[in-house]
Formats: sequence, structure tokens, C-alpha cells
Amino acid sequence: MNKKMLAALLAVSCAGAVALTACNGDTQGSSSSAESSLESSAESSAEESSQAASEPSEAPQTLTVEQAEQLVRDSLPIDFEGLTISLNDDSRSWNGRTYYHFLLDNDQVTLETSVMVDQENGQVFTYYPDGSAYAPEDDPFCKTYGKEVSWAGTYVSESGITLSLEPIDSNSFEFTFTGENGSLEQQLAQVNGAQAESTSIEGAAVRFSQENGVITVTSEGPLPGTISVDGVYSPAE
Repeated sequence: MNKKMLAALLAVSCAGAVALTACNGDTQGSSSSAESSLESSAESSAEESSQAASEPSEAPQTLTVEQAEQLVRDSLPIDFEGLTISLNDDSRSWNGRTYYHFLLDNDQVTLETSVMVDQENGQVFTYYPDGSAYAPEDDPFCKTYGKEVSWAGTYVSESGITLSLEPIDSNSFEFTFTGENGSLEQQLAQVNGAQAESTSIEGAAVRFSQENGVITVTSEGPLPGTISVDGVYSPAE
């Protein structure tokens, strides 16, 4: 082999080595750049996750007592003249939710009808001691309050008990219950629109609620005698 050919072969070998080294350098540089980018992205995601975890979730809005009382006035379809609204409980639990519980007073007499307002969504409904509840537009008190209601006459329950009402004046009447097993003689009840409550039975109470001429009676505490007066009374024929 002559010297010229040997020199040419050496030149080709050197060029190949240089090219290979350059390629390896580019590959290593690209790999290093990619790794750096991934690490930066991971750190950024970790920081964002940490910030999101540290930010407290927004608590549900709670109505104030004043807002809830205004909802009572806006929701009940009655004239509140002569009525007083008073807060009875600011955290009443019912059916898994929390309510404001308001009482209604008429001339210093607390009515049987009370009002519940959901502290979060503002739902309003009337509530009674026996656990019954009504939407304001369906409530028997709201339907008759302010309207003239007659508390006179004779009524009979499904169980055959007779209720006799004798008006004393526009604000009170006497009532008597009579049944096969006994009677509850003349007692006095105070009238509040379509509702009335006994005031002369010591340690007990009898409540009346009238709607469309039908009277619902509920009692609380020991009544004199053995007669049970609770029930729905319709006008005697």
C-alpha cells in the first residue's frame, strides 16, 4: 500500500470518529435537557397540589337571624299586625338540617303555630307541637288568620265524642266534651283566630285548630276524667 492510500484511509477514520463523538454529545445534551424539563414540571405540579390542599374549602353561607325573620314575614300569607315574632331556638335540628325556630305571639299569647327557617337554603315552613309541618300556603292557621271564625255549635268526632262550644265573647268560649266513657265539663279557651287553647285546666292543655268548619283537637298533660279528647270533629248533623 502506498503512502497516499494510507493517508486517505486515516483521514476517513478520523472523520468518522469525530462525527460519532458529535452525535453522542448531542444525544446526551438532549437527554439532559428532557430530564431537567420533567423535573421542573414535577416540582411545579407538586407546588400547585400543595397550594390547593392548603386552601380551605368555602363554608356554606348561613342566614342571620334578621334575614330569617324577614323570610318569615315574606313567606307567610298573613297580615302581621298584632303579631310578634320571637326567636325560640337558633340551632334547632330537624330531619338532619339546622333551622331557626320562631314563635308567634298574639296579645302576649303564644300561638300553637310556630315557624322554622332553614339556616342555609332559607326554606320556610310552619311547625306544630304534634310534629306536623306545612308549607306556608297550605297551613291552616295562615288560611284562616284574620278571618272571622265561629266558635259555637256542636261537633262530633269519628270516635263518637261530642264537643259543645258556647261563646263567651269574641276572644273566648266554653267547651264540653261528652262521650260514653265520661266527660270533660265546662272549661274556658282563649281564641286566636282559627286557633284556641284552654287556659283553665291546671297542668294540662287542650288546643283547637279550625279549618273549613272542621275542628282538630289535641291535648297535652293529664286531663280530668278518663275521656280522650284528641281527634277531628265535624259539625253535628
